[in-house]
Amino acid sequence: MTREAFAARIHWGKIIWLFGFVNVGAMLPQLFSLVRTHETKGINIWTFVLFGIIQVAFSLQGFFRRDHMLMWCMGLSAAVSGTIIALVEIYR
Repeated sequence: MTREAFAARIHWGKIIWLFGFVNVGAMLPQLFSLVRTHETKGINIWTFVLFGIIQVAFSLQGFFRRDHMLMWCMGLSAAVSGTIIALVEIYR
């Protein structure tokens, strides 16, 4: 069985979209906590800056390769990271 056939058999396209949205959702608890409490103690902004840079790079990779999942999910993740960075700067 080829890897393409195996991917089709396990519905890899649907699985990877799910994980893409899990990636976006993974940072939402931090964002919600930040909005609710305005507490920035313990948040390393450079971690989110690095995440944001990586996420933008992978989103552009998705754009250039016409990979919608990569483009949208990483773009949304970059937006969440950017929002966290902005709020940390505002609240500090």
